[in-house]
Order: sequence, then structure tokens, then C-alpha cells
Amino acid sequence: MVVALRDVTKRFGSVRALDRVTLDVGEGEILVLLGPNGSGKSTLLKVVARLIPPDEGTVVLPADGRAMLASTGMLFDHTAHWEMLTGYENARFFARSYGMDPAAVHERLETLFHLFDLRERWGDPVSTYSYGMQRKLGLIEALAHEPSLILLDEPSIGLDYRARVTLAGLLRTAARRGAAVVFSTNDVNEAAGLADRVALFDRGWLLVSGEPSALVRSLGAKVTIDLRLKAPVALRPLGEVPGVESVGAEEREDGFYATVIATPDEAGPSSFLARIVHAVAGEGGVVMGAEIRTPGLTDVFLAYTGEKPDAS
Repeated sequence: MVVALRDVTKRFGSVRALDRVTLDVGEGEILVLLGPNGSGKSTLLKVVARLIPPDEGTVVLPADGRAMLASTGMLFDHTAHWEMLTGYENARFFARSYGMDPAAVHERLETLFHLFDLRERWGDPVSTYSYGMQRKLGLIEALAHEPSLILLDEPSIGLDYRARVTLAGLLRTAARRGAAVVFSTNDVNEAAGLADRVALFDRGWLLVSGEPSALVRSLGAKVTIDLRLKAPVALRPLGEVPGVESVGAEEREDGFYATVIATPDEAGPSSFLARIVHAVAGEGGVVMGAEIRTPGLTDVFLAYTGEKPDAS
């Protein structure tokens, strides 16, 4: 394990920001800390980064002191830059502070500035950068030295879509070379798209952790299939398809609909849909369109926290 937390508690006055959290992060793993605002995600990252000490429990890391700094890349909510220096000068300073080989700095920074669409502005003072540009610069500084532990606090805030795609690619590349990646978010789409494992937090508690697909399956949630029909058909044959739990029908402004609630077998929703369509055809019906709504990480978030997450 790259990081091991055991019964970690952190208090701020009477508030427990972390309450007896036990969690491991392994080499080559992308762990996403998911939860509402104020759930303890940022506090956990700062404890792991040794920016703040835990009040109770232990945090085991692969190195101490300067070796820890050299092997870690960090981005938190407020990026720290010298605004009168250029973007390149700031990034070079951080790269050298992390112990990066001077001969490799320029090429690595040029690559990252290109990837984040900042190459044309790397010679401008940071004081002229927008918030989003400063966030990109912070990510360049965190990733330039190819750290073995990457800690990012809601890194996609302020980023445009292209920069988000770039970041996702860089994090996957880092994990493939063996880095442990830990980042926080309250965006379930971001978590589902990147996480090898999700740790769901609320009010300082680690509620559950696991692979996104395993967490979804654990809910036992059903699949909903909306069928738009050319004309009404008998519903009984649809209800006899194995896995179907209920069937309803209604007439809407754009046509007739049958709604099927089901638990598909291991073949998956698409194969299941084919059997439903076959049953409709057996009654002389015609399916004009179909929509499958499958449970996802949003349902896990809602089930455990009672709150609707971001899906931006």
C-alpha cells in the first residue's frame, strides 16, 4: 500500500471532520473521495499530505520529510503562485523544488503547458491569468515531476471540458506507471468515469468504499425500460418475461407507452430489452423507441447520504 489510514479522527472544535476513518490506497489505483460539501474529503487529503496532523489514529506513508515531498503532487482549493512571475517560472520553481532533474524540466513543462492549452501564455505574469488558467497551472505544478502519490482536491473546478479530458488522461497515465491517485469530487459522473474505487463520505464518516459497479450492484436497484409503442398492446406477455417485476401503461402526448420495471439477468439490459421487444412483437405491437434507465453511482450517493449529487 502507498497510503494506509487507521482509525483517523480530526476535529475542528466540536466538529469531527473525520471520524475513525480506515482506508488504504494502493499502487496504480485511482481512488475517488466522493461526498457532499463538508463531508471530510478535503480534510482527509490534507491529513495524508501532512499539512495537518490527525488528532487520533495513524497515517502510514512510504516516505518522510523531503522524500515525501519529492514523491507527492498536490493541488488544493487555493493555488499559491508568485503573481509577478510568469507561469513557466512558477512551474519551473515547483519542479525544481520537488527535486526534478534540471535537464528534464523544460521538456516536461512544455508538454504539459501544451496539453493544458497554456503554451502561448507561459511567458505572461500569473497576475494576468484567469481562475481557470491558474487551476491549470496548479495541475501542471502538481504533475510535472511524475509523483508516485497524487493528491488533488476537486481538481476539475474551474476547468473547461477539454482540460478535464486532458486531466483524466494524465491521471490514467500516472496510474498505469504505478502512481497512487487520490482526488475528491462531488461530481458522480467524474467519479464513475475515472475511479478504480470510490470512497463515499458524509459528515466525517466513511460510509462505504468499493468499485463503482460493485457499489451499484449492492443496492439491488432495478432497471426501468420505457417503450414507446405504435399502438396499445396486451401487457400480460411482457409481465411473463423472466426478470420483469411490474408493467404499466399510459398514453402521453407523443404516443402510447409501456413502462417495465425489471431485474435483468447477467446478459445485461440490452439483451433483456430484446426479449421485451420480442414479447411486444408477439402481440402484434410495434416498438417505436425505447429508453433504458439503469441504476448508477448517483443512486449509491443518494442511498447513503440522502442528498442528490452534482452531475455536471
